[in-house]
Amino acid sequence: MSKLKLAFLAYRSDPFSGGQGIYLKNVTKALLKRGHQITIYSGRPLPDVSDDIDLVPIETPGYFESFNFNQRLKNFLKQPKNSMEILDFFETCTGTFTEPIFFGDRLLKNEHFIKHQNTFDIFHDNQSLSNYPKIINNRLVTTLHHPIHIDRDIDLEHEPGFLRRFSIKRWYSFLNFQKKNLKNIKAIVSPSESSKKDIVKFFDCSKSKIKVIWNGVDIVAAVQNNQKEFKNHFVTIVSADVPMKNLENILKAIAIAKKESPNIKLTVIGDMRANNKDLINNLNIESNIDYKEKLSRAELLSCLNEADIGISASLYEGFGFPLVEMISSELPVIVANKGSLPELAGNAGIIFDAERASSLAEKMIELASNHGLRNKLKDQSKLRRDDFFGWDEYAIKLESLYQEIIHGNF
Repeated sequence: MSKLKLAFLAYRSDPFSGGQGIYLKNVTKALLKRGHQITIYSGRPLPDVSDDIDLVPIETPGYFESFNFNQRLKNFLKQPKNSMEILDFFETCTGTFTEPIFFGDRLLKNEHFIKHQNTFDIFHDNQSLSNYPKIINNRLVTTLHHPIHIDRDIDLEHEPGFLRRFSIKRWYSFLNFQKKNLKNIKAIVSPSESSKKDIVKFFDCSKSKIKVIWNGVDIVAAVQNNQKEFKNHFVTIVSADVPMKNLENILKAIAIAKKESPNIKLTVIGDMRANNKDLINNLNIESNIDYKEKLSRAELLSCLNEADIGISASLYEGFGFPLVEMISSELPVIVANKGSLPELAGNAGIIFDAERASSLAEKMIELASNHGLRNKLKDQSKLRRDDFFGWDEYAIKLESLYQEIIHGNF
């Protein structure tokens, strides 16, 4: 395999919140290990990557570090007063999430990019779907983790207020811009068949442009679950507590299951919104909930090892990393009937109706009371774990795609 010069593009790459920064860290580390030369052009926050990777910040006004108008105005006054900056500030103030929209324009003004743009073999965009010129588009791969349209629709479904619904629609208006830009991209990497189907649906995109590659997983670091005594201890990983993660229904299911199993425990790993904290109090399940915010990798694996059963309840996941973490730790899992979750779980989980807390409670009670079923699912998790692969193999699959594009075969 010839060594390539690769440029990764990302409008933001938070290394701790959400999956984009984590994806960028893992995929570039694996490609670097295979001898490729890598440059990352990213807006802030920047990813946490190896010192051997050339990380070039694309400076942005930082409007979304604060939702305070006065702070945004101060940021605007520091910017050069050209048409792009004025339009960005206007769109931001009227409610649009503008970072992916203007990332491409800012990239083209970056001195490092101007100097090196002709030297890259492949450009790989991390779901920015920004407006790029032909010099990029002709060699451009984008990883589209899932259509953000689904986040929008779920947010709208959970918001009854007219003004708030209007605000949500305005925020997600960048999706029209992305749909137009996707037509110029050579190849799309989708992390699941489920996500591929939805990309075709929402972006009106040809299936032939999409290559499904499951994300890499750090399986080697996973800890085998060695619980010998069943403790009625469930665990869920929500990362950011947004409606899509469905934490409200998980908490309601705990309250229902508690009537039959008063000693039931749930560890929630991730952020938690105030309304769900209030819900815990209102449901009188404070003693049943153990809440942990951001954890190190080692701490996460320790939590999974202390649990008996995993819950993956999202209303949608393009690729459910939390579910794969639980399966890799050989936990029996209860899985929502949404997005990629049934696809990833295979025979390692039992499925529930994500819209109904009572459905989840039924599965929790069934699995807690059925020792044979738990052992069967645990054995299936051990088998399913072998179907996932690490980031090194993911990098090999990407290399194959890159070569197809370079030689005009994709």
